[in-house]
Amino acid sequence: MNFEDYQYLFKFVLIGDTGVGKSCFLSQYVKGKFIQEYDPTIGLEFESKSIEFNDGIVVQNQLWDTSGSSQFMAIQKTFCQNAAAAIIFYKIDSQNSFKSLENWINILKQVSSDMIQIVIVATHQDQENQRQVQTQQGRNLADSIDAKFYEISNHDKDQIDGIINSLSYNVLRLINSNKINPLNTQYGVKMSRQQEQQYASQLDNTDDNIVQQQSSPNRRSLDMKQEQNTISPNKTTASPQRPEQEETEQNQQQNKPQLQLIFILLPIIIAYGLYYILL
Repeated sequence: MNFEDYQYLFKFVLIGDTGVGKSCFLSQYVKGKFIQEYDPTIGLEFESKSIEFNDGIVVQNQLWDTSGSSQFMAIQKTFCQNAAAAIIFYKIDSQNSFKSLENWINILKQVSSDMIQIVIVATHQDQENQRQVQTQQGRNLADSIDAKFYEISNHDKDQIDGIINSLSYNVLRLINSNKINPLNTQYGVKMSRQQEQQYASQLDNTDDNIVQQQSSPNRRSLDMKQEQNTISPNKTTASPQRPEQEETEQNQQQNKPQLQLIFILLPIIIAYGLYYILL
């Protein structure tokens, strides 16, 4: 499989104290090999593995194994940035490794996005007789930060595969629900060139639909204006009748005094005529 044989690339970081089983977890997932002898990581290690989901989407998981030593704290913070998911480790037979989880969680809060997927993994489940941390303690801590919780044995590859596959599925679901923008590097996601072109095309189609939806009320308003314009000519043709009516009313008002004057003068004229006749 070449570098571009995937749709998405996810960045996962593995953090926790030295000796909690991060490197063994990584080896089992990528190579299916359990590391017998403890060999502390210096700085960081990097491995990748691709998985294909039922819908044909191929995801390449990049897993960064950071050293748990305090002298590499600067490197740990740097590589926790822009991560899609983080797996925090402690071992059930070490109370100190469990107490250190608070420090690792604080590092994630400082440098990661608010959409990072977090999993707490308790290793050495096969060493129950040496347990120092109860299962409920780990589960309570995970619940307090809205994280998944697992107790595992690094001998169990199926369990390890299930954890990574579940994380990949959750990140992919956030992308599909538009809660993660795969073009924004802060979310620890990268798309192949082909997938990026398809995603950009989908965004363009979405923008066109939004524009069409926004423009439809404007067309309706234009229709309403046209309806108003079809009505308004009737109003304008009726308006010239008003001045004629007003002129008639004015003439009638002007004629009223003349008629009144005639009615007043007529009896006087008749009286004078009778007076001269009688004389």
